[in-house]
Amino acid sequence: MSTHAVSRRRFLWGLGAAAGGAAGILTAPTSARGAVTPYKLEVNKIDVYGTRDPQLMAMPSLAEVSGYFKDEGLTVERHFVASAGELPNMLASGNISIGCGGVTTLLILGGQGVPVYGVLQQADISGTQALVLGRRLANITDPKALNGVKVGQTQGNSPIEVWTGLATELGVDRSSVKVFNLKPPELVVALDKGDIDVMASFQPYIYQATQAGAKLIATGNRSYWPGREGPRNWVRSNSMVIVTKAMLDKNPNTLAAYARAVTRAVADANADTPKAAQKLAPELKIEPEVLLPLMKFNAYSTAFDETVDASFKFTNAWLVREGRIPKPVPARDVLSTSIVEKVDPALVKWRPA
Repeated sequence: MSTHAVSRRRFLWGLGAAAGGAAGILTAPTSARGAVTPYKLEVNKIDVYGTRDPQLMAMPSLAEVSGYFKDEGLTVERHFVASAGELPNMLASGNISIGCGGVTTLLILGGQGVPVYGVLQQADISGTQALVLGRRLANITDPKALNGVKVGQTQGNSPIEVWTGLATELGVDRSSVKVFNLKPPELVVALDKGDIDVMASFQPYIYQATQAGAKLIATGNRSYWPGREGPRNWVRSNSMVIVTKAMLDKNPNTLAAYARAVTRAVADANADTPKAAQKLAPELKIEPEVLLPLMKFNAYSTAFDETVDASFKFTNAWLVREGRIPKPVPARDVLSTSIVEKVDPALVKWRPA
């Protein structure tokens, strides 16, 4: 890489590479009359799988270091996988019961008839799916400069739709553009070397590219193109807690304890993001000054709300176009609000249909 590149040590400390027991008690939220209803945990130890990043495992990790799982009488073993792409097979095979993944994972499994459910939102991660321009194009304002460019993406990932949306809006001749498929770290290197001109990817690779001189020009939910700045709906994506049907059927109170602890972590992250980043940095192995801006591209929430609805609509349509599912998967077939309702009924702002 050129001298503009950020050193690997500075950027990442080591980002991502890789049940039963004595029963506990879950205390339910206080009701309108002030009564508190205890729930007996079916199991007090669970295993959760996901990638070591701010999108998927940040809130469970914050709940852990804050002692919120312990408050619920729950032991949560977090297992970090190298890629979220590993989760579908792990869930489908029954090797794991709980995974933190995107709506894409949920819909692919649902489209294959695998009995899994999204029981808790973790974040609207649309802002982490993004497009950056290499240094040669960083200061362009004329859309014609994008004709004939070389665009890098990771095959099977949705950020390329950010490019599609922006290029269509700007009237770019997309037939003149060449698209190259590379792994995310390879995209950063190729952009820095000038082998590609535009990179469609996700965090933390977007941040690494911008630190090396690239320019953020669009995300899944916002355009930064000069004169055309503002909200967009090019990619809508949410991270979810995904569980097998067996886990949901047998352990609803344990899952509610988990959900309540994560909901407390979300409240902390939104109230004081810099403090949350400091606590999370050792867990996610990302330096605090890097982690903080990455977290700000996520909108953390455990509610079932319109962002989940928008994510399902976008992802269903995209997966059908890509030929990865034969038809849209109804949200009601793969989402369950039952766990969130145990925590706080007010968190259900939208119901899957």
